Amino acid sequence: MNLNAVQQYLIDHNLDGWLMADFHGRNEIAVRFLGIDGMLTRRAFYFIPAEGEPTALINPVEATKFDQLVGRKIRYRGYAGLETELSKLLSGQKKIAMEYSAKGRLPYIGLVEAGTIELVRESGVEIVSSADMVAAFQARLSPDQIESHRRAAKLVVETKVEAFARIADAVASGERITEYDVSEFILERFKAKGMITDHPPNCSVDKNAGDGHYQPTEGSCVPIVKGSLVLIDLWARFPDDNGTYADITWIAFAGTRDEIPAEYVEKFEVITKARDAAVSFINDNLSRQPVHGCDADDACREVIEQAGYGELFTHRTGHSIGIDVHGVGPNIDNMETEDNRILQPGHLFSIEPGVYTDTFGLRTEIDCLITEKGAEVTTLPLQSEIIALF
Repeated sequence: MNLNAVQQYLIDHNLDGWLMADFHGRNEIAVRFLGIDGMLTRRAFYFIPAEGEPTALINPVEATKFDQLVGRKIRYRGYAGLETELSKLLSGQKKIAMEYSAKGRLPYIGLVEAGTIELVRESGVEIVSSADMVAAFQARLSPDQIESHRRAAKLVVETKVEAFARIADAVASGERITEYDVSEFILERFKAKGMITDHPPNCSVDKNAGDGHYQPTEGSCVPIVKGSLVLIDLWARFPDDNGTYADITWIAFAGTRDEIPAEYVEKFEVITKARDAAVSFINDNLSRQPVHGCDADDACREVIEQAGYGELFTHRTGHSIGIDVHGVGPNIDNMETEDNRILQPGHLFSIEPGVYTDTFGLRTEIDCLITEKGAEVTTLPLQSEIIALF
């Protein structure tokens, strides 16, 4: 933890402090940021003031878990002692940040339960969300993590090419190949390249591609045959401390270009335009004003809505990416949540618009890294049309 940087942020944003509250390790943001290991079963607070020494308010049973933290340690006795010490700690403070989300619109940040928020407010302080603080200090990738992501992106794209080639060979020769077989093939290729993933990749065909989180299993999958629409969503990273995910989705058709249904072609063109509109919006505005995740979602969604398919775009435009495939940074979202976190250099996220019907689904997914120069697509090449496998 860079205490000087945190306190400078507080000063720059007119905040009196950042109060991290946890019980049973539920505030994953605080636990990870403070580097606390092991089992946590008692309530704890860690307050970083804009000026002065941080303070930990901890239960004696778990006091040693906080030894590595800078600042003074206050051991409370019982809930009455906790409330008394917390009131003293916050005396004179006016505005503090916590892992709180107004109206629950950003639940990734709203990790402190309502009763604790009420207790803190009784001390007379105004609580604001720590969302942008978390995005600044926990979600921005280090140079080593960025380099790891770039390496992963290259190999994930390579694996996608191998997977579609495997499908084409099997279908052309009459070999039976299923969605599950493709998923297992991708996992084998990841292992051969020294990469890992948190869940198996998604290969889905026709109707199954209309299910955004479809997952084939050995006992529940369908074969890929001539005329099949095939969606592959795959993600992986290297298994070291800096290992950062790459995550892409591509679409192919088990036939010739002329055989691809016109409806597929037309809808896919819409979602690629929407994807590119999101990237352009970020790059056009980033140097002039703060750009929020929700803003980029709006720019993408507008293209699909204007084409008349708004009801078929059923999820957010993208998610944060880090050492977890769904990271702690800003999501590209103004639908499922109102993600008004500011996109900052070092933030990595997907842009993945899609349209989904009862009979098929289409999605295109890229990864974008915010740099000092703008939004960089790290998973090139872009898919501009559905791949014809024959």
